[in-house]
Amino acid sequence: MTASRYADVWTETVNAETAVREQRRVERSYRHMLGLTDELLGRLERLNLEGQRHLDEVMRHRIALALLEVSPPARDRFPSVETVQAALDGMFDVQETLLLTLQRMVHWDRLLASPWDAGVSGGDEKPVRRSA
Repeated sequence: MTASRYADVWTETVNAETAVREQRRVERSYRHMLGLTDELLGRLERLNLEGQRHLDEVMRHRIALALLEVSPPARDRFPSVETVQAALDGMFDVQETLLLTLQRMVHWDRLLASPWDAGVSGGDEKPVRRSA
């Protein structure tokens, strides 16, 4: 009976660890996708500032390659475009989809908590000034 309970706990632990690893892998992939779109947005912004109106073949190719790496729902947000401004707008739509998905994955309470919030006994007490 005890061996069976130990095996069950061990199996649950391994399954939980596997789930956490998979979640982290997916989170890293979305961060990678955001990095790709950030890079494209930077390039598109520079082209826009330089006054380039229409997308050249190099930029079209870069966009196409990046879209192959993003999730299908995000990829579907990017329209068929001819101009730099339309590409910028479309890439922001792609990023919005990626950010919403990533936001659902990340535990914001864990990220926002300061390291001093956890494990400090007497944390609600006022600090006492002491002189040397």
